Amino acid sequence: MAYTFQQFVDDLDRITREETDQQTITQRVAPLLGELVKNPDAIPAEYRRSPDGQRGRYMLHRAPRFNVTSVIWRPGDVAGAHNHETWGVIGVVANEIEETRYRVPEQGAGRAALEVTRVMRHGPGAVSCLVPGDEVHRMRNASDRDTVEIHVYGRDLAGLRRRTWSEDGAEKPLVSPKYLNC
Repeated sequence: MAYTFQQFVDDLDRITREETDQQTITQRVAPLLGELVKNPDAIPAEYRRSPDGQRGRYMLHRAPRFNVTSVIWRPGDVAGAHNHETWGVIGVVANEIEETRYRVPEQGAGRAALEVTRVMRHGPGAVSCLVPGDEVHRMRNASDRDTVEIHVYGRDLAGLRRRTWSEDGAEKPLVSPKYLNC
């Protein structure tokens, strides 16, 4: 029997009640998200496609200790180097995504030296974990098809003050917009 979205939410609720350590949470959630993304039909079809002309970003479940979103990357979509201010687990439902991780030594005056620590290509079923200290990344859909992912975060990113960096290390504030369905 396929792992369902409701089972996943129930497991997330239990894990985030039992654990406070962000590393432990991501380690426990990652295999469960891996099971969920093997069952694309667990996510309603309308949340697996992007609206015309824009990236899709939908809230699937909002709770006090976590939230679950669906993100659809169109061909060529890029999110430059950015942080999250919380733990996160990202699973690929369909296609693939390129993720570049960075170490960001601050240089002062709103600048940093972005140091690439690794570049990964994640295909269907792959899961990536983000924890403070190792959560600055860049995402890019280098393919010619939409990529569908499920993102789980320990905080709601909509309206959360975060940071992004340009290729030359210039830091800018980042405030995520609202989700398309709420």
